[in-house]
Amino acid sequence: MEQHDVPLYKADVVAARILVMCLFMPPQLQVLAAIGTCVYFVFRTLRSGLRPSAGDLRWAGVLGGSYLLYVIALFFTPERNNAYAHMLCEQKSAYVLLPFVFAIMGQQFRLVIVNELRFFVYGCIITCFLANVDYLYNHFMIGGPGRELSHVAYRNIFENFTGIHPTYMAMYLCCALYITIFCFITRSRQDVFAKYTMVYTLLVFMLALFAKSPIIALVIAALHFLISDLRMIARLKWIFLSLVGVVAGAYAFIPFFRQRVLELSGLFSKKDADDLIQNSVNMRKLLFHTDKTMLQHYWLTGTGPGSMLDKLHYRYFFHSVYRGYWVGYFDPHNQYFYDWLSFGIAGISAMVVVLFVQFRRAVLSRNVIYLYLLITISVTFFTESLLARQQGVLFYSIFTSLMFFAAAPRATGTDS
Repeated sequence: MEQHDVPLYKADVVAARILVMCLFMPPQLQVLAAIGTCVYFVFRTLRSGLRPSAGDLRWAGVLGGSYLLYVIALFFTPERNNAYAHMLCEQKSAYVLLPFVFAIMGQQFRLVIVNELRFFVYGCIITCFLANVDYLYNHFMIGGPGRELSHVAYRNIFENFTGIHPTYMAMYLCCALYITIFCFITRSRQDVFAKYTMVYTLLVFMLALFAKSPIIALVIAALHFLISDLRMIARLKWIFLSLVGVVAGAYAFIPFFRQRVLELSGLFSKKDADDLIQNSVNMRKLLFHTDKTMLQHYWLTGTGPGSMLDKLHYRYFFHSVYRGYWVGYFDPHNQYFYDWLSFGIAGISAMVVVLFVQFRRAVLSRNVIYLYLLITISVTFFTESLLARQQGVLFYSIFTSLMFFAAAPRATGTDS
């Protein structure tokens, strides 16, 4: 590297760190940080004389193509829902813009961002640590030590402090685990100790939140890792046994984890089936039933994204009347249903195409972090409308676009 390039490289590193940590910033600062760093990297690419290939631009169009459905839907949205439909278009603009940003960005700058992904791990650890300190303060100093340890209170306090939904945070922690395990280079025993200290710390934070879908995704990723190379079972048996010990310890000493495990009995029992507040499994049953019933009427053409929530709210209003207490209003809590109800067959087909294209790229490039990230996102889609929030749109768009364009397909015989 030439001497005059050193300051520019340092600026690239700083910009990369800001981009991967913007998800932990307040909402307005998130957007400014993402826009600022993306503009910087595009400017650096063009100044370096690099130009995007036509193929990359076409792939960017595929990745962000679903956004066109939101634009088209504007012309068919009733006037009373027009403002909400415009807000959705603005909120989801990153869904189409970021794939083009990473398509234009030079490969050397994409790899700079990949090399700084460890700062995303640090962001996860610091955010969760501070949120747990805040919970302890609220529990012992404000609520008093006699107050019951409730997983509902824990998750509410966590979200109020961080501004991040617990399921989203658990998904971040999943991604941080993949980065730590596969990207952190260990050259000494101290490095190994530091690496696995971070792994166990991330796992404990994740178990405390106990968001079910990210944990299921983590188990699927672990099984794939072991099946893909059976020799790993013997080499890593003590590590996996220690992980089992961590889970057992979490069940014994983290009351939120134990409560969330016990409420899974709602999947197989009709007892307390009307307890929607304290048992999220029962609430999920109601959400699924409501989404499925509505899909029977709108499976072909959809309701339009601007009108979907109105139609769902009518149904939850009558659920409240039937039960005699306020159930609440919810979106589909399932990204597949969200797109299907919004746009009909066109919406779910577009989503399937985009996920297929990305899984294909992850497999061909043999990029395990990308593959496990997609598994985590795809599983979380079953329980959250991930792309209905700004944080979800940014996380999905930044990480999937970065991994897609930074990953180059490899020959079958090469090592990953």
